[in-house]
Amino acid sequence: MLKKIIIGAALLASTSFATFSNFPVPAEKRGEAKLVADFIIHDKWKGLDLSAKARFVPVQNLELYLSLPFRPISRYDGESDKKTGMKNLTLGARYQIIPTVAAFLDVTFPTGKDRIIYPDDGFGFYFGGQYSQDFGSLALGTEAGLSMSTQGDDKVKSPMTLTLNAELDPNVSPVISPYFGVTMNILLNDEKYDGHKHVETSGDIGVDPYVGANIKINQTFSFDLCVTLGLGDDDYLIYVGGNTKKSLTLEASFNATF
Repeated sequence: MLKKIIIGAALLASTSFATFSNFPVPAEKRGEAKLVADFIIHDKWKGLDLSAKARFVPVQNLELYLSLPFRPISRYDGESDKKTGMKNLTLGARYQIIPTVAAFLDVTFPTGKDRIIYPDDGFGFYFGGQYSQDFGSLALGTEAGLSMSTQGDDKVKSPMTLTLNAELDPNVSPVISPYFGVTMNILLNDEKYDGHKHVETSGDIGVDPYVGANIKINQTFSFDLCVTLGLGDDDYLIYVGGNTKKSLTLEASFNATF
């Protein structure tokens, strides 16, 4: 059970949508880099994830994306569980089809440490579309994506997941830009082991509401603060966390645009 709780806490931290942004692709030759810190609390487990993220628009309407995460702290009931180290690398691309609609594909590579990424030691794919609209005083960004993975060396194949996200960004200040949204994850089939059903997960649902703000330092630098609550039906929470406890993620990032 302890192993499942630790695994579940790691999964809860990665259930939010994976793309860099669900608002329109920036202008050509523009980009952004982020250093992100996520402090995750789930029952008796606490962990810290650090990520380097970057995106760049080499040609008009095409965005390329990179995420490299690392876990320096992982503790259960106050003691280190020694599940620290590099996590899986993600590369992605997003194309702005029309001003309000974009399509994306993210690929996650099994580059992380086995004891941290289990059962995600296969390749992961996340693809879908986005719709966004700027109403002047309020911007709306939405995303619908499907994630799936290949079977890794551990012979475990995670269930396919449908992710739905909606975010509202009120335009209230040139310095502080609040935002709030919610992400829903729906498990579409059962987890498999060596090609056979291992855990019944089909139809389980998780919901992650979040609220945050972007604070501008100047035209180049800014930082974000965000709080995410991991909720869901009992079956979903038991599968990803080993119990029905909710999770809390506190995120801070330092951002540079260029």
